[in-house]
Amino acid sequence: MTKNCIIIDQDSENLKILKKLIEEQTSFSILSCFDNFNDPKQFLNSINVDVIFIAFSLPKFNPFVFLDSIKSDSKIVFISNQTEHAFKSFQYNAMEYIEFPLNEEKIQKVEMKFQQLFGNFIKKNKPHLYLKSNLKKRKVYTKDIKWIEALGDYVKVVTSKSNIIVLSSMRSFEKKLPTNKFLRIHKSYIINLDRIENLSSKAVEIESTLIPVSRNRKVELEKMLESK
Repeated sequence: MTKNCIIIDQDSENLKILKKLIEEQTSFSILSCFDNFNDPKQFLNSINVDVIFIAFSLPKFNPFVFLDSIKSDSKIVFISNQTEHAFKSFQYNAMEYIEFPLNEEKIQKVEMKFQQLFGNFIKKNKPHLYLKSNLKKRKVYTKDIKWIEALGDYVKVVTSKSNIIVLSSMRSFEKKLPTNKFLRIHKSYIINLDRIENLSSKAVEIESTLIPVSRNRKVELEKMLESK
């Protein structure tokens, strides 16, 4: 089940910030962004949307007339610093009301609220981790992780999109991973079992990269692969 959303904000800078936070910190799929009310009204006539993010970033940008004019079961997330909006917003199927300035925690709270209301299907169907790197929390789906490599006090998480350096021990990181999908095959490597392309007596191959297998882990690796 996919969570679709749209964003409405007349302030272009705020819209960029909100879009980036939603993309990086949640599992919502952004269908479109709007800086007016006419275009989203037409959009909602033809497409079902789970959540509408509406920001009151400018004084004359009032969404209540717009919401009165549409027929939609979409949940609404209001973003404003005006107290009167907070009280009125919950008359309009509001799922959440958050204030400027926006940050990661506020946007993550919206996703958690959605999951509480409609079931934790994201966790079941799309397991993911939030990895802190370079002062940011990056959302990574576990299916996209190819392997994890020890780097002293850090680990390197090799994914389909990029490499992410995280302050963590291998043992601590291993505990965050689903045990039926990942296995530590060497003191310096944890691999995604679904990513293995070839297996030899001393190594596994993942996308042309050979990763060593410890002798005492080889039997466990073979058993796990047989059971899949």
